[in-house]
Amino acid sequence: MKPCNCKMEIQVRKLQEQGVSFNNYKIEIDSSGVYLDIDPHVRMKIPHKTFKSFAEWYLGDQECRWAK
Repeated sequence: MKPCNCKMEIQVRKLQEQGVSFNNYKIEIDSSGVYLDIDPHVRMKIPHKTFKSFAEWYLGDQECRWAK
């Protein structure tokens, strides 16, 4: 199951990984959204649908206007 498909907390708990971190950067999920920890004092909650839109944009191919 993909983390983005979790609609209930019980589904999140059954995932092998509920989050990942690198140094002070962390991403976690629960049934209500995606949490981004940027440093010890900054935590943002983003709805699943909005985070999915950000991820699709970031990972999607785009034509570069200046690369000709």
